[in-house]
Amino acid sequence: MQVKNFAATLGLGMLAGAAVVMMLPKTSTVYRTVDDAAQGVKHGITNAVQNMMDM
Repeated sequence: MQVKNFAATLGLGMLAGAAVVMMLPKTSTVYRTVDDAAQGVKHGITNAVQNMMDM
């Protein structure tokens, strides 16, 4: 259950962060940097979850 709670909390945090980033202009350097970081985190989480499901 702890992994599910962690994943849910992480998901909510990412959702809140995405809401803030959506308010930034897309041409902003901050926006691009955060978007690149978010994509990296998304891929990492996707791979981790996939590995957990394959076990």
